[in-house]
Amino acid sequence: MKNEITHTKNSEPGQGVQSVEVGLALFHILAQQGTAVGLSDLARQAGMHRAKAYRYLISLARAGWVVQDPQTSMYSVGPAMRDMALSWLANQDPIRLASAEAQALALSVGETCFVAVMGQNGATAVRVCQPGRAMSISVNEGATFDARSSATGRVFAAWGDEANRQLPSALRREIRSQGLAVVEGEHVVGINAVSAPVFDAQGHLVLALTLVGPASSLQASAEGTAAQALLAVCRRMSIALGYQNG
Repeated sequence: MKNEITHTKNSEPGQGVQSVEVGLALFHILAQQGTAVGLSDLARQAGMHRAKAYRYLISLARAGWVVQDPQTSMYSVGPAMRDMALSWLANQDPIRLASAEAQALALSVGETCFVAVMGQNGATAVRVCQPGRAMSISVNEGATFDARSSATGRVFAAWGDEANRQLPSALRREIRSQGLAVVEGEHVVGINAVSAPVFDAQGHLVLALTLVGPASSLQASAEGTAAQALLAVCRRMSIALGYQNG
Protein backbone atom coordinates (compact mmCIF):
# COMPACT_ATOMS: atom_id res chain seq x y z
CA MET A 1 0.00 0.00 0.00
CA LYS A 2 1.37 3.40 -0.99
CA ASN A 3 0.62 6.54 0.99
CA GLU A 4 1.60 9.65 -0.91
CA ILE A 5 2.87 12.32 1.47
CA THR A 6 2.46 15.73 -0.11
CA HIS A 7 3.14 19.23 1.17
CA THR A 8 2.89 22.75 -0.07
CA LYS A 9 5.83 24.94 -0.92
CA ASN A 10 5.52 26.72 2.42
CA SER A 11 5.87 23.42 4.28
CA GLU A 12 8.97 22.24 2.37
CA PRO A 13 11.58 21.56 5.04
CA GLY A 14 14.97 23.18 4.81
CA GLN A 15 18.22 21.36 5.47
CA GLY A 16 18.13 20.14 9.07
CA VAL A 17 14.63 21.62 9.76
CA GLN A 18 11.89 19.03 9.56
CA SER A 19 8.29 19.66 8.54
CA VAL A 20 6.15 18.52 11.46
CA GLU A 21 3.25 17.63 9.19
CA VAL A 22 5.32 15.46 6.84
CA GLY A 23 7.33 13.93 9.67
CA LEU A 24 4.22 12.92 11.57
CA ALA A 25 2.68 11.49 8.40
CA LEU A 26 5.78 9.34 7.90
CA PHE A 27 5.63 8.26 11.54
CA HIS A 28 1.94 7.39 11.15
CA ILE A 29 2.76 5.07 8.25
CA LEU A 30 5.41 3.37 10.38
CA ALA A 31 3.05 3.01 13.35
CA GLN A 32 0.40 1.41 11.13
CA GLN A 33 2.72 -1.46 10.19
CA GLY A 34 2.63 -3.11 13.60
CA THR A 35 6.14 -4.44 12.98
CA ALA A 36 9.64 -3.24 12.10
CA VAL A 37 10.04 -1.84 8.57
CA GLY A 38 13.06 -1.28 6.36
CA LEU A 39 13.96 2.15 5.01
CA SER A 40 13.24 1.27 1.37
CA ASP A 41 9.81 -0.17 2.14
CA LEU A 42 8.88 2.77 4.35
CA ALA A 43 10.04 5.30 1.75
CA ARG A 44 8.07 3.48 -0.94
CA GLN A 45 4.87 3.52 1.10
CA ALA A 46 5.39 7.20 1.87
CA GLY A 47 6.03 8.01 -1.78
CA MET A 48 9.36 9.73 -1.13
CA HIS A 49 13.03 9.13 -1.90
CA ARG A 50 15.04 7.00 0.53
CA ALA A 51 17.41 9.85 1.35
CA LYS A 52 14.53 12.16 2.23
CA ALA A 53 12.79 9.53 4.37
CA TYR A 54 16.11 8.82 6.09
CA ARG A 55 16.50 12.46 7.14
CA TYR A 56 13.04 12.45 8.69
CA LEU A 57 13.76 9.19 10.49
CA ILE A 58 16.96 10.59 11.97
CA SER A 59 15.06 13.47 13.57
CA LEU A 60 12.24 11.19 14.73
CA ALA A 61 14.81 8.86 16.30
CA ARG A 62 16.52 11.74 18.10
CA ALA A 63 13.16 12.65 19.66
CA GLY A 64 12.46 9.05 20.68
CA TRP A 65 9.59 8.48 18.27
CA VAL A 66 11.48 5.96 16.16
CA VAL A 67 14.13 3.35 16.96
CA GLN A 68 16.41 1.49 14.56
CA ASP A 69 17.55 -2.05 15.22
CA PRO A 70 21.36 -1.95 15.01
CA GLN A 71 21.50 -5.51 13.68
CA THR A 72 18.75 -5.44 11.05
CA SER A 73 18.59 -1.65 10.40
CA MET A 74 14.80 -1.97 10.55
CA TYR A 75 12.70 0.85 12.01
CA SER A 76 9.91 0.62 14.57
CA VAL A 77 8.06 3.01 16.87
CA GLY A 78 10.05 4.28 19.85
CA PRO A 79 9.43 4.88 23.56
CA ALA A 80 7.97 8.35 23.00
CA MET A 81 4.97 6.69 21.37
CA ARG A 82 4.42 4.56 24.47
CA ASP A 83 4.72 7.57 26.76
CA MET A 84 2.23 9.54 24.69
CA ALA A 85 -0.21 6.63 24.60
CA LEU A 86 -0.04 6.17 28.37
CA SER A 87 -0.58 9.89 28.90
CA TRP A 88 -3.59 9.86 26.59
CA LEU A 89 -5.07 6.81 28.29
CA ALA A 90 -4.61 8.37 31.72
CA ASN A 91 -6.75 11.32 30.65
CA GLN A 92 -9.61 9.33 29.19
CA ASP A 93 -12.94 9.36 30.98
CA PRO A 94 -14.39 5.84 30.59
CA ILE A 95 -17.93 6.96 31.45
CA ARG A 96 -17.84 9.76 28.87
CA LEU A 97 -16.58 7.37 26.21
CA ALA A 98 -19.12 4.73 27.21
CA SER A 99 -21.99 7.22 27.15
CA ALA A 100 -21.33 8.05 23.51
CA GLU A 101 -21.10 4.35 22.63
CA ALA A 102 -24.27 3.57 24.59
CA GLN A 103 -26.25 6.23 22.74
CA ALA A 104 -25.07 4.97 19.35
CA LEU A 105 -25.82 1.37 20.33
CA ALA A 106 -29.30 2.21 21.62
CA LEU A 107 -30.15 3.86 18.31
CA SER A 108 -28.68 1.10 16.15
CA VAL A 109 -30.17 -1.82 18.09
CA GLY A 110 -33.42 -0.11 19.04
CA GLU A 111 -33.25 -0.96 22.74
CA THR A 112 -32.48 0.97 25.92
CA CYS A 113 -28.76 0.94 26.70
CA PHE A 114 -27.16 2.07 29.94
CA VAL A 115 -23.73 2.46 31.48
CA ALA A 116 -23.21 0.92 34.93
CA VAL A 117 -20.39 1.10 37.45
CA MET A 118 -19.85 -0.53 40.82
CA GLY A 119 -21.16 1.77 43.54
CA GLN A 120 -21.53 1.50 47.29
CA ASN A 121 -24.85 -0.30 46.89
CA GLY A 122 -23.82 -2.55 44.03
CA ALA A 123 -23.90 -2.23 40.24
CA THR A 124 -25.41 1.19 39.51
CA ALA A 125 -26.72 2.79 36.31
CA VAL A 126 -25.01 6.14 35.74
CA ARG A 127 -26.02 6.94 32.13
CA VAL A 128 -29.19 5.80 30.38
CA CYS A 129 -29.71 6.13 26.63
CA GLN A 130 -33.10 5.59 25.02
CA PRO A 131 -33.50 4.20 21.49
CA GLY A 132 -35.77 6.98 20.27
CA ARG A 133 -38.85 4.83 19.72
CA ALA A 134 -42.19 5.00 21.50
CA MET A 135 -42.06 1.59 23.17
CA SER A 136 -38.85 1.17 25.16
CA ILE A 137 -37.84 0.12 28.65
CA SER A 138 -37.25 2.92 31.14
CA VAL A 139 -34.26 2.67 33.47
CA ASN A 140 -33.54 5.35 36.06
CA GLU A 141 -30.05 6.70 36.56
CA GLY A 142 -29.02 5.64 40.04
CA ALA A 143 -30.88 2.33 39.83
CA THR A 144 -28.99 -0.60 41.35
CA PHE A 145 -28.90 -4.19 40.12
CA ASP A 146 -28.76 -7.45 42.00
CA ALA A 147 -25.66 -9.58 41.47
CA ARG A 148 -27.64 -12.78 40.98
CA SER A 149 -30.80 -11.89 39.08
CA SER A 150 -29.68 -9.06 36.76
CA ALA A 151 -27.38 -9.20 33.74
CA THR A 152 -25.56 -6.07 34.89
CA GLY A 153 -25.00 -7.39 38.40
CA ARG A 154 -23.77 -10.70 37.02
CA VAL A 155 -21.10 -8.97 34.95
CA PHE A 156 -19.65 -7.33 38.05
CA ALA A 157 -20.01 -10.58 39.99
CA ALA A 158 -18.23 -12.54 37.25
CA TRP A 159 -15.33 -10.13 36.64
CA GLY A 160 -15.23 -7.92 39.71
CA ASP A 161 -13.27 -8.21 42.94
CA GLU A 162 -13.50 -11.43 44.91
CA ALA A 163 -15.76 -9.73 47.47
CA ASN A 164 -18.34 -9.03 44.76
CA ARG A 165 -18.37 -12.50 43.21
CA GLN A 166 -21.73 -13.76 44.42
CA LEU A 167 -22.38 -16.30 41.66
CA PRO A 168 -22.24 -20.08 41.53
CA SER A 169 -18.91 -21.07 39.97
CA ALA A 170 -20.56 -22.79 36.99
CA LEU A 171 -22.59 -19.69 36.10
CA ARG A 172 -19.55 -17.48 36.53
CA ARG A 173 -17.53 -19.69 34.17
CA GLU A 174 -20.33 -19.61 31.60
CA ILE A 175 -20.56 -15.81 31.68
CA ARG A 176 -16.81 -15.37 31.35
CA SER A 177 -16.70 -17.90 28.51
CA GLN A 178 -19.45 -16.06 26.60
CA GLY A 179 -17.93 -12.66 27.33
CA LEU A 180 -21.28 -11.33 28.57
CA ALA A 181 -24.23 -12.03 30.83
CA VAL A 182 -27.74 -12.78 29.58
CA VAL A 183 -30.93 -12.68 31.64
CA GLU A 184 -34.34 -13.78 30.38
CA GLY A 185 -37.12 -12.30 32.47
CA GLU A 186 -35.41 -13.04 35.78
CA HIS A 187 -35.08 -9.48 37.06
CA VAL A 188 -38.44 -8.36 35.59
CA VAL A 189 -40.86 -10.79 33.94
CA GLY A 190 -41.07 -10.24 30.18
CA ILE A 191 -37.93 -8.10 30.11
CA ASN A 192 -34.63 -9.43 28.77
CA ALA A 193 -31.18 -7.98 29.27
CA VAL A 194 -27.65 -8.54 28.03
CA SER A 195 -24.63 -6.93 29.64
CA ALA A 196 -20.91 -6.93 28.80
CA PRO A 197 -17.78 -5.71 30.61
CA VAL A 198 -15.33 -2.94 29.71
CA PHE A 199 -11.75 -3.20 30.98
CA ASP A 200 -8.95 -0.67 31.41
CA ALA A 201 -5.25 -0.90 30.56
CA GLN A 202 -4.56 -2.81 33.79
CA GLY A 203 -7.25 -5.38 33.03
CA HIS A 204 -9.60 -4.07 35.70
CA LEU A 205 -13.37 -4.04 35.15
CA VAL A 206 -14.31 -0.35 35.01
CA LEU A 207 -17.91 -0.45 33.82
CA ALA A 208 -20.56 -2.46 32.03
CA LEU A 209 -22.82 -1.66 29.10
CA THR A 210 -26.27 -3.21 29.25
CA LEU A 211 -29.05 -3.55 26.70
CA VAL A 212 -32.53 -4.05 28.11
CA GLY A 213 -35.77 -4.58 26.22
CA PRO A 214 -39.00 -6.54 25.95
CA ALA A 215 -38.66 -10.25 25.24
CA SER A 216 -40.52 -9.70 21.97
CA SER A 217 -37.64 -7.65 20.54
CA LEU A 218 -34.48 -8.36 22.56
CA GLN A 219 -33.27 -11.92 22.16
CA ALA A 220 -32.00 -13.49 25.38
CA SER A 221 -29.05 -15.19 23.74
CA ALA A 222 -25.32 -14.58 23.74
CA GLU A 223 -25.38 -15.33 20.01
CA GLY A 224 -28.17 -12.86 19.25
CA THR A 225 -27.63 -9.86 17.00
CA ALA A 226 -27.99 -7.34 19.82
CA ALA A 227 -25.69 -9.29 22.15
CA GLN A 228 -22.99 -9.57 19.51
CA ALA A 229 -23.25 -5.86 18.70
CA LEU A 230 -22.92 -5.07 22.42
CA LEU A 231 -19.92 -7.36 22.77
CA ALA A 232 -18.18 -5.72 19.80
CA VAL A 233 -18.72 -2.24 21.26
CA CYS A 234 -17.39 -3.25 24.69
CA ARG A 235 -14.33 -4.90 23.19
CA ARG A 236 -13.66 -1.80 21.11
CA MET A 237 -14.01 0.38 24.20
CA SER A 238 -11.65 -1.83 26.19
CA ILE A 239 -9.04 -1.54 23.45
CA ALA A 240 -9.50 2.24 23.41
CA LEU A 241 -8.79 2.24 27.15
CA GLY A 242 -5.59 0.25 26.65
CA TYR A 243 -6.78 -3.29 27.37
CA GLN A 244 -4.67 -5.83 25.48
CA ASN A 245 -5.67 -9.26 26.75
CA GLY A 246 -9.00 -9.85 25.09
